[in-house]
Amino acid sequence: MFDSVPSDAVGYVASAYLFFLLMVLVYIAILGAKFQRINRELGELIDEIEADREDEAAASVTGPGEDERKPADPPLREESSV
Repeated sequence: MFDSVPSDAVGYVASAYLFFLLMVLVYIAILGAKFQRINRELGELIDEIEADREDEAAASVTGPGEDERKPADPPLREESSV
């Protein structure tokens, strides 16, 4: 009664497992490529930010240009002793 399972079902099961394993490996490869691209782009953005900060630091050392000067701060009010 229980011996009625076809003998070639083992091949179907094995091929299904191999197909599933292949799909998991492809998925992991796609994720790895995506993370690598994101990491590279993030590194480029960090480099740009650091370059901008260095430019701002160099500009603050040399002082602002004629057009970049800030207006003088208003004088502080003296506190009254009321």
